Amino acid sequence: MQVDISELLALFQGPKGENTELFKQLLLKVVDRHGNLRADAFSQDDTLFFNPVKNEKLEKELDGFLDLMSENLPYFHPRYSAQMLKDPTIPSILGYLAFIMSNPNNHAWEGGPVTTKMELDVIDTLLKMCGFLTGWGHLASGGSLANMEALWAARDYYGNGTVFFSEVSHYSWKRICKILAIDSFVEVPVDGNFRMNPNALEEALQRSTKPLMVVANFGSTGAGTADDLVAILELKKKYNFHLHIDAAYGGFFRACVMDDDYKLIPFDSAGNISPHSWNQLSLIPEADSITIDPHKQGFMQYGAGAVIYKNEALREPLSNTAPYTYHKTDKPNIGMFSLEGSRPGAMAAACYLTYKVIPPVASGLGKLLDLSLASANKFWELIENSEHFQNFNKPDLDIATFFVKGKDAEEINRRSLSVYQKLSVENPDAEFIISKFVTSPEIAARAIPGLSNPNSDNFSALRSVFMKHWNALDDFRYVRLLVEELEKTAEG
Repeated sequence: MQVDISELLALFQGPKGENTELFKQLLLKVVDRHGNLRADAFSQDDTLFFNPVKNEKLEKELDGFLDLMSENLPYFHPRYSAQMLKDPTIPSILGYLAFIMSNPNNHAWEGGPVTTKMELDVIDTLLKMCGFLTGWGHLASGGSLANMEALWAARDYYGNGTVFFSEVSHYSWKRICKILAIDSFVEVPVDGNFRMNPNALEEALQRSTKPLMVVANFGSTGAGTADDLVAILELKKKYNFHLHIDAAYGGFFRACVMDDDYKLIPFDSAGNISPHSWNQLSLIPEADSITIDPHKQGFMQYGAGAVIYKNEALREPLSNTAPYTYHKTDKPNIGMFSLEGSRPGAMAAACYLTYKVIPPVASGLGKLLDLSLASANKFWELIENSEHFQNFNKPDLDIATFFVKGKDAEEINRRSLSVYQKLSVENPDAEFIISKFVTSPEIAARAIPGLSNPNSDNFSALRSVFMKHWNALDDFRYVRLLVEELEKTAEG
């Protein structure tokens, strides 16, 4: 299946609202269809009121409410590259709207029979994309909750033990350990590329009496880095731990290396993915469990995380039910095996429609993600030739981290923060909006050979998240403009 990139771009409202008219037509189609369903339900019944009821208070409050939209940041625009905020697709919004109007609950089959089937279909798609030939999973409200459930399941299935995650892993991992009363956890040092140091991991494993889980990042929150799964899998053979991949951010990049039958595409045919990232993506199927967020690189609005398990038995320790819930084996109650009770069926519907229209394979969703990779690579290339800025490392995915040139940590901090103040949410007139990248001086020193005076509590650098595929269009227009603005800001 070959899809022209223009067909994919037409599935978004567009940074300047280019597809608004089409979007309005489709929205009206969804609302009309739902209105007809209501009219046809229990057709023997009379209406409860005969004329449309106009509510002036609603209209007045709605006008004021809509005015608040102008105070929101332009997350949809390529000039915004501060945080992990993807522009959702038209299908994701239509799918959500179509079912939120009847408000199904995917806790139990009877609360959402159609959307439960949709969720199972979405999970089957994620299992295939991640290379799990068997397994189970479900949607969740986000990656933190999905991570917590994976650790809970592993701990109760295997018994207590030590959890290992890198010092740049998502902050929620320490919280999760505290919530689950797991006192034995190790923050493993990273190397100069912000990837877990395999030698440090093995040293920590040797000190542990019972390793439980190693968490490998595929797309760390700060720098978007991918841990070395080749080395970690060698250690797994030796120490026999549960391998969980926290791919909340980067998991959907697996679509870039999937053909239409979900078979691995050779590196030479895999677009802009780096050799390192391709190697890690090829090993994703070796994980025991994975967190992957459709609301990150899966083009969904927020509220769509997911966790998948290779071994379906891992869900059993989580099993819980209620006497008032309808039970039948061929009509599964997903909520029996999830930490969350009520879950919106509309989100499953949104994912379902989106991945029917844009399958997570290289010819579909992967084409859009490849544009993000290309944008980050172009930014890295331009910064490599910059007079004022220096890269930390070449991006593993689509997050670029960089700083104002220098060898003195205090000076880099001061000058980088000055740039941030001018090109961030701190400046309401900023032409571009980027973010800070804050790490420890010790980690920064590994990434910047010869760094002097690393005495402050934090090392502050800069960060751009090139999630918007629009950045690659028109010969990387907005990437080039961003670098020009950075240079002017540094000079001023």
